[in-house]
Amino acid sequence: MDTKVTLNRELGMKEGISITTGTVVGVGLFTTGAQCVGIIGSGIILLTFISLLICILPAFMYAEMGAALPYAGGTYNYAKRAINVPVANIAAWHYLLALIAMCSTESLAFSNYFSWIFKGAGLNVAIDNRIIAAALMLFFVFINYKGVKVSGKWQNAFVYFFWSVSAVWMLYMIQHVDFGNFVPEQMATFPGFKAWMEILTWIWWCYAGFETCVGMGGEIKYPQIQIPRALFLSPFIIFAINALFQWFLAGLVPLAEQSSLAAAVAPYAEGLEKAGYMGFPIILLCCGIAFGGDFSTLNPGVEVPSRYLYQMGLDGCLPGVFGKLHPKYRTPHVAIIFVGIVAFLLILTNSINFVAQINICSLFWSYIIGFISFAELRRKEPDLPRPYRAPWATFSVVSSVIIYALMGWSCGWEHVGISFVVTGCALLFYLVYGRKRAVSQEEIKAIQAAEAATLEEDIPDDATKARMDAEYRKWKIAVGAITIVAILLYVISFAL
Repeated sequence: MDTKVTLNRELGMKEGISITTGTVVGVGLFTTGAQCVGIIGSGIILLTFISLLICILPAFMYAEMGAALPYAGGTYNYAKRAINVPVANIAAWHYLLALIAMCSTESLAFSNYFSWIFKGAGLNVAIDNRIIAAALMLFFVFINYKGVKVSGKWQNAFVYFFWSVSAVWMLYMIQHVDFGNFVPEQMATFPGFKAWMEILTWIWWCYAGFETCVGMGGEIKYPQIQIPRALFLSPFIIFAINALFQWFLAGLVPLAEQSSLAAAVAPYAEGLEKAGYMGFPIILLCCGIAFGGDFSTLNPGVEVPSRYLYQMGLDGCLPGVFGKLHPKYRTPHVAIIFVGIVAFLLILTNSINFVAQINICSLFWSYIIGFISFAELRRKEPDLPRPYRAPWATFSVVSSVIIYALMGWSCGWEHVGISFVVTGCALLFYLVYGRKRAVSQEEIKAIQAAEAATLEEDIPDDATKARMDAEYRKWKIAVGAITIVAILLYVISFAL
């Protein structure tokens, strides 16, 4: 390990929130998640709320592990200590594939909504989506290469731009919402169990970002305080954003036209067109989605996987060049460039749904290994310092493993089969390359103990802690208020 150059702890709670929420606000909500409105209409709020419930306990588990072991690599980092290095490699390769696949699909989703900005203005501009997506990848590789402080500022800007534009658009469009579109019967009209689980899986995908915050654990300042706080707030922020946008989509698109959204490439733009709201409403919304929502997903899509590659390079599970940091910017620059190249190759497929299915199946592997790692850390290392302890540990692990396995099964045997192939390849690569080079369990603990010693100095003084606490209180009030507003909108709409 290079003792002269280390990762730079520059990110705070705001960046932890913007990375976590931004990761899932793009392609999930505005493409596959929105297509579910075409299947179940306003009844989508039920599954959106269930998705919140099945994300809260996993977020708490990751908050505990992230605060106890706040280093780069997330699930890979926990699994190698709690279980073993081969299983950690399986989790890592699945997560790498999932995030890089998400990054490529987000690039394509941006292209779709970007083209609607011109369509909304009555212009016919034809540009190959893959050209736009490739240009985006180059941009995000560049800003991540320049350092985590730079990428963190950009991430905050993307997220706040999206929230601001969304608020303006919602205030402008609320007068056009048709409360007759909210049919109580839709709350109880669902297909068979497997199809129901598949829809839930697509909506859950709009939440699956709690890993990204802990994946950047080596670059969060005061991580033992900031990581749990970011993970407490993020699921509720994601719920509110999803619920609000789904409410508008269901309320603006006529009931007779909603079924067409199930196959829409850009459901929100196409939905507004069917509702007769061309011009300013589409242009404003698509600007927010493309330059805020999509960009806020693309940035961590490059940023977080590179930290996995970096940690695996340090541990000997990948060539050592991946574990190198730029001497000036203190970023894993080789890993960042590698992520950009792989994402570009996936962009060439020009298929959002196929790549998204691969993403989801791989996420389930990674998260299930993460839940088991949580249980094993509790069992094997009860004395490990835990600044935060997740509640209902046994129930959280058992229920989460069962639910996430069922959602993985709902993706279909083709994609489940691909995920098993990925698992086999990950193990084969480890056996061929990493088995003789990888660090031992004793070395893992020694390395992490040395890094933990540096965190003893990463304690805020009284004035800084007071500012952090005040900021957290403001966030809790704001998040609580917007969550209540989102729920009340549905209650009122169904009651009218």
